[in-house]
Amino acid sequence: MKILLLNALKEWIINKFGQDKWKEIAESSGLGVEQFKEGDKVFSDDRFALLISNIANLLQIDEHEIIDLFVNYWMTDFAPRVYTFYLKKSTTAKEFILGILQMNNLLCKVCPNKHLSKVDYQEIDRHTLTAVYPNEKALVDLVAILRGVNMQFTDRFTIRKINPHSVEIKFEKREEV
Repeated sequence: MKILLLNALKEWIINKFGQDKWKEIAESSGLGVEQFKEGDKVFSDDRFALLISNIANLLQIDEHEIIDLFVNYWMTDFAPRVYTFYLKKSTTAKEFILGILQMNNLLCKVCPNKHLSKVDYQEIDRHTLTAVYPNEKALVDLVAILRGVNMQFTDRFTIRKINPHSVEIKFEKREEV
């Protein structure tokens, strides 16, 4: 999943600062300039932090501002395409939801900022997930996304609000063939 973050970061830098600046950042960080190297697919958190630090130094912008700008780009320009990617990749609504939650939490881990919040989720059994969000507004957004997902897949699920910060997602049990 981190390669997806790297692709988004590369695209954002090229779009906002130009190809030459990306080349300078990639070379100073040991990344492939045109295409990520095979080793970049296993990108450690420390290496990601170093990349953000290199970006901040080369662009002469504070690291926190870099993260805020990138996360804004992620949410407005890149994430809608990520959802499309996961919709095509997933065969069930549950796979899609888990993919989105995992991507969200990875982004929160490597780019902590005020715009995104980690979703604590737990798989209770094969048919039930619970998701806890730190604030009610974010939970409303999550529920809206989940309701949209429910229209994309043939397997169905229900969403029950447990409290202002958490929901239970119950997937219909499928007949085993």
